[in-house]
Amino acid sequence: MITEQEILESLKILIKKSSEFSNVLLGSGDDAAIIKTKEELVHSLDISVEGVHFLEELIPAEYIAYRSIVIALSDIAAMGAYPSFFSIGLTSNNEDINWYTSFNRGVERIIDEYQIPLVGGDITKERTNISVSVFGHLFNKNLKRSTAQVNDDIYITGQLGLAKKGLVEIKENGICNSPFIDAYLTPKAQFKKSREISPIANACIDISDGLLNDLGHICKQSGVGANIYIDDIPITTDIMDLTYGDDYELCFTINKDKSFKYAEGEYFKIGTIIDSNEINIFDKGKPIEMKTRGWDPFKK
Repeated sequence: MITEQEILESLKILIKKSSEFSNVLLGSGDDAAIIKTKEELVHSLDISVEGVHFLEELIPAEYIAYRSIVIALSDIAAMGAYPSFFSIGLTSNNEDINWYTSFNRGVERIIDEYQIPLVGGDITKERTNISVSVFGHLFNKNLKRSTAQVNDDIYITGQLGLAKKGLVEIKENGICNSPFIDAYLTPKAQFKKSREISPIANACIDISDGLLNDLGHICKQSGVGANIYIDDIPITTDIMDLTYGDDYELCFTINKDKSFKYAEGEYFKIGTIIDSNEINIFDKGKPIEMKTRGWDPFKK
């Protein structure tokens, strides 16, 4: 039977690597970490649950770890911020030390790719759940959901539905070489684009639960509505891509009179904020109705 100490021993390389960051005054190993930080701190916490957010029998632990952390990182990007450090709470019933070694590889990839230290966490025995707390600092001004303005242009940062198609491929064929599977297993938090838009965007959200659902949060909290146009939205399969989760692109609004220059394919203008309480969807100029708006973990 595996012991907690064996699992903690497997974490040593992550602890050592993280302790080398200049903002870590005291890293993991004591009852709490000590971090040198700036005044305005941005915080996000996300929970990933086996059977709800991922299927353990389909996905190696390395990717479970990677995805779970990126989900929390993406929320930081949506606030117009960059990550500074993170912590993980893990529960698992797995008795194989190789599972934890694989999980640690996913964490190490995040440390290396995003150059952020793991400063602490906790582990106990139970069904697999991963709780990730990320802390960061603002690039410029904070981006909120509640500050979209009527006549703002609506943009997204990338193609929708890639991850959904990747999950379908995994279920049908297992993990193989595919850009769609890559989009599902190793999504990317959009920090470069967050930095670019943070000085000029009015409102922002990450697309984690489907474009219609997440744009709906902006509209509801800002007291506005939206017109969006299918012809302008980069979708992978069909219009249901507007409702799928796991894209982790950004959806944001900018005053139409502001200059926003970008290369083709970097950003996509998909609609306009309107004085209404509805999101209107147009396909080839004609309004359409969509009953499904996005993913909800509390709905079967």
